[in-house]
Amino acid sequence: MSFSQWKPQQLSAEGQAFHKDQQVVFIYRKKQVVGTIIKLLGNSAVVTLSNSKVTDTTERTVVNYKNLMGN
Repeated sequence: MSFSQWKPQQLSAEGQAFHKDQQVVFIYRKKQVVGTIIKLLGNSAVVTLSNSKVTDTTERTVVNYKNLMGN
């Protein structure tokens, strides 16, 4: 077995319902927030948070598919 070989990530069954650039709702810091998926991982997604304030930086977090709801 070679450790240098890269394997493509396969989405879990929960991840099949989501796609890149999809708006989702989830609980973040005890509040319900809206975000946009920027990358799909095996068991979770990288999501940018939608804020009403315009800022220079974008806040991102990783959320398990089980905690996401399509918007």
